Amino acid sequence: MNDICRLCFINTGTTSIYEYSSGTRISEKIMHCCKNIRISDEEDLPVHICACCEKELESSYCFILKCEETDKKLRSYDFKYIKKENHREIKEERDSDSLIDVAEAELYDSHSEVKQENDKLKLVIKNKRKYIKKRKKSKNSQSCPCRVCGHQCPNPSTLLIHMRIHTNERPYTCLSCDKKYKDSGSLKRHTERNHLKDGRERKFICEICGKGFFSKNDIKIHMRVHTGDTPYACAECPARFTQINSLQRHQVRHTGERPYPCALCHKRFFSKEELKKHYVSHTNTKKYTCPTCNTLFKYKNNLRKHIKIHSEMDKFICNYCGRTFSMKGNLTVHIKRLHSSKSGYCSICLKDVPNIEMHTWKHTGERPLKCDLCTSSFAERKALVRHVNFKHKYTDKYKCTINGCTVKFPSKQMLDFHVLKHHGNTVPFHCDKCSRGFYRKSDLVRHRTGTHKEKLTE
Repeated sequence: MNDICRLCFINTGTTSIYEYSSGTRISEKIMHCCKNIRISDEEDLPVHICACCEKELESSYCFILKCEETDKKLRSYDFKYIKKENHREIKEERDSDSLIDVAEAELYDSHSEVKQENDKLKLVIKNKRKYIKKRKKSKNSQSCPCRVCGHQCPNPSTLLIHMRIHTNERPYTCLSCDKKYKDSGSLKRHTERNHLKDGRERKFICEICGKGFFSKNDIKIHMRVHTGDTPYACAECPARFTQINSLQRHQVRHTGERPYPCALCHKRFFSKEELKKHYVSHTNTKKYTCPTCNTLFKYKNNLRKHIKIHSEMDKFICNYCGRTFSMKGNLTVHIKRLHSSKSGYCSICLKDVPNIEMHTWKHTGERPLKCDLCTSSFAERKALVRHVNFKHKYTDKYKCTINGCTVKFPSKQMLDFHVLKHHGNTVPFHCDKCSRGFYRKSDLVRHRTGTHKEKLTE
């Protein structure tokens, strides 16, 4: 329990609240942002926070300091004097405008011969007014930098919208669906494209693939698919993206946060899209049909691989024996099993095996692969690696923290199985042939193939 995050009480804490960040202790930042929270050394409470909460705390702390600094500046100004000066400037501008209008009228009515000169004078006065307004606008505008990432915003309202990138605040909710957005413009575009019957026309057509788009910016982003341009780079890994939204979704993976849990098996995911794809594993519906042989598939990717069998028959050829394959993976397995330096034919079980020496150990009972940390020995290298990881190296890598449980496991799959079986209320995987249910999908597959003799084509 002491490893849980002090602020969110969900993720594992990694940073102590007594450490210093940007010259200030983290505990002081928490008490400064949350006036009702008091932190003392005498309390027996968690003293760590997770990376995600640490980032949000830094953003909130910087925002509060900025607001306090702005309030001090505002209270030091003499607004009565400023109002008088502004009133005087407006009055002088109005007087000058009235004099200009009178002069224009006199010039226009004086004689028809000076009409051309009068038009020139009007044009000069009009350009002068535009220049004065433009100059005042540029003089009054000042840049507002973000204290978290340093991005320069032209005004405080733009900075407020920009800060929602760091706080992940989405105050604009669509009335027709459950989607939320950070600004009104994004919500308006979503409504026009998805919920209006008389939606905007897709006037911008891609010359390469023929797809239509609503705006010039949309087709500009789309063209990166054809050009291969990836202007948005991740600062923590070599990954690059065509859109900034894809970069922001990717950066969540570096924090380790999985904010979207499955309601059936309690697995957690980085995004809504991954959670939506995961829910398909809990259903038995197969909505993807092969147009050639009418075979049904649950996943679209499996259908795509299956279609290649019909369209690319015998595309990959073995250079050793001339045998052809429809998929590159099958050719790789074939070469490893029959034509590698370690492969051979077993005269006992009458099979071609990729490693004849290790295969014969199964028949002789020999176990030459020994563990350096205990007395166990194995006949397969995979079994040795699995034994070292699960029994010696990562025995307590994943910990259960539900209801004070302290059980530890070497793998995430074992922890998920434990949570479902001992702390969950549902059995996520049910057999459609009988009444049995399973906590793991692999157990369901084994049951369907073994008990019901079902050939899986998913």
